[in-house]
Amino acid sequence: MFSNKKPDPPSVGCYPGLGMNLRYHDCHHEGEIYPIGIHYNSPGAESDMLLVREAAMMIVMNQLTDKPNWHIKVFDETIAEKWIQEALALPVDPLYDEIVQNKNPGTRHSHKYGPDRLKYILDRGCLEYCIKELRVKAKFFEKTGLIPALDANATVVKSDTFIDESLHERLRDAFAKLKEEQKGNPDWHPRSYDMVQNLVHPSLYPLVYGRSRVFRDEVVGVEDAIEKWSGKGEVIPKKPADVPEEYNSRYDLFGMKTHELFWSDTYQWLPSNVKLMDDGSVKLTSYINNLHPKHSDIYETVEKLIERALPAWDHCVSFVRDWNIVSAGRTEARFPRPENPDDDNEANWTPRIDDWTPSDAGEVEYEDVIRDADGDLLYDTHKKNAWEEIREPVQPEAPEFKAWDYGVKPGMSLRERFKDFQVIVKMASIELTPDMPVFPPGGWHVEGQMNEHIVGTALYYLDSENVKPSYLQFRMQTDHYQEDWNVGQEAYGWMERVYGTRLNGGDCLQRYGKIETKQGRLLAFPNVFHHRVSHVELDDMSKPGHRRFIALWLVDPRTRIINTGNVPPQQKSWWMEATFGGLSGDDATKIPNAVAKLVAQGEPEHPGLKAAAESGKPLPAELVNMVEAEADDSIMPMSLEEAKEHRLKLMDERTRYQRDAEEKWSAIQYSFCEH
Repeated sequence: MFSNKKPDPPSVGCYPGLGMNLRYHDCHHEGEIYPIGIHYNSPGAESDMLLVREAAMMIVMNQLTDKPNWHIKVFDETIAEKWIQEALALPVDPLYDEIVQNKNPGTRHSHKYGPDRLKYILDRGCLEYCIKELRVKAKFFEKTGLIPALDANATVVKSDTFIDESLHERLRDAFAKLKEEQKGNPDWHPRSYDMVQNLVHPSLYPLVYGRSRVFRDEVVGVEDAIEKWSGKGEVIPKKPADVPEEYNSRYDLFGMKTHELFWSDTYQWLPSNVKLMDDGSVKLTSYINNLHPKHSDIYETVEKLIERALPAWDHCVSFVRDWNIVSAGRTEARFPRPENPDDDNEANWTPRIDDWTPSDAGEVEYEDVIRDADGDLLYDTHKKNAWEEIREPVQPEAPEFKAWDYGVKPGMSLRERFKDFQVIVKMASIELTPDMPVFPPGGWHVEGQMNEHIVGTALYYLDSENVKPSYLQFRMQTDHYQEDWNVGQEAYGWMERVYGTRLNGGDCLQRYGKIETKQGRLLAFPNVFHHRVSHVELDDMSKPGHRRFIALWLVDPRTRIINTGNVPPQQKSWWMEATFGGLSGDDATKIPNAVAKLVAQGEPEHPGLKAAAESGKPLPAELVNMVEAEADDSIMPMSLEEAKEHRLKLMDERTRYQRDAEEKWSAIQYSFCEH
């Protein structure tokens, strides 16, 4: 008999993969979940199906909030009217394509097999609604510095003012310092054609089950990380030990099984621990993986950035409590569900059949009677068939405007709910040259595998030089269960037109739009969004250019995972520098030559070790044999070569996972054929 008792949540000394089942998920938390958009049917991670015109309204509002001083100008009636006219003049096809086209590129579900295009999308009522909403958002921006840029069931937040000039310059200095450090040997991201330089990346020296050394307690800090802890700890077992049998199965999250490929039994990115201080600041209490602790100035700068990211996460990262979404932003569509979306509802179409005369009426004989005694259209008349070929859907009118109450509710901020949290850090630069002028677009993805339990992202676009505008695109999964729509058998053609998707075999994915990744912009969004990066291209093809950014990933604050407080720095070069950096002369002769030879295998040109290997203290033969018999690569931290091998394997694993996830996202389809 298996117990139904839920396991205790992770805590210091007990983590998924270390003392707990690796596949622990926060569905075990009583009544509260931070959703992740990796899998379908996850509460809080799904969007309503949005009307094409509602998605277009979000896109237009996002574009308007890119205008200088938009938050002031939106209250000027003359300017607001000008914006309405500009939006009404927008070409329909590009706007439609951003919402509908290639929701699932390369498959039969792409736009070319989708519903017929709408001939128009926005009308004056939609845009007057947008102006009213922007005025509410302008007041929110004045108060917080944040803009809910794309928001329906979840929110993407942006700000071009949230990071002040002082912090911006400090971050630039940090990048310059780290790039100078790599000057002789840049860390080009594998398979990026030497176009993406990693300055700090979690895929290098990750947690490796069966290789990394760990402590149950979070003993590793920042300043003491190398000298005191590097090379110490016990090797974490490849398979979790002492896991109750009932937790070895795949978990069922409210009827949804998290696929095995969404987890890794081998690798995990390592977050840093962050403490919330009483004065409002934050403090890193463990080192940032791949950022040497000697860079205390960079650590302080990253702390400042994390501190600024917190309010942005507060306004977009939601959680589900007792089936209700707790969020500072919008959690529902603007438009209500149509009351009668059935194709047989003549009010859904224009022109009215009774007011329409076929263009070839003089050449083709059409019936005089097209209705039965009850006034319903006869099923198969020439006129009805011809009308169905030319009719256009009447799109729902914008509803009465109701201001959304944006803002964090009392007691609901991360700072109020938690005393500390975990963050994963990445710092990278896309470097373009006239020979390599275009960096290709990325694929749709959510951040991390289930092991990382990432629930929020903050991206700061630090520096852009000589590159054209590029964008981050967003979409969400929708509920495939749509049985409560009041439509007859195969009578959902009107719905397909106004929602922009096939309802018999179309993928359950809702596009939200795109946001420009311009210099100085902070973006924050929950990990319920799938997102992808557009291509990055040189502006002037005769000169080099770059785009530099920092990513912060927020780990589920209710699911503490193995972190840099548990895992000492794994870089062999750091350990060598701390242990043997000053080794020379008489000191070298005190090192047993057998040990020096062993260590020097990875650093053959290290002068101190070379001297120790040649003239160090000899050991008895039996001890030498014991050292050689017991010694292998695992007794010392990882060499860069080994770490890069693990990085490639980790990337291969995540490529398979992302491919599998995309297939599963596309395989979940609407099925209205049984209505």
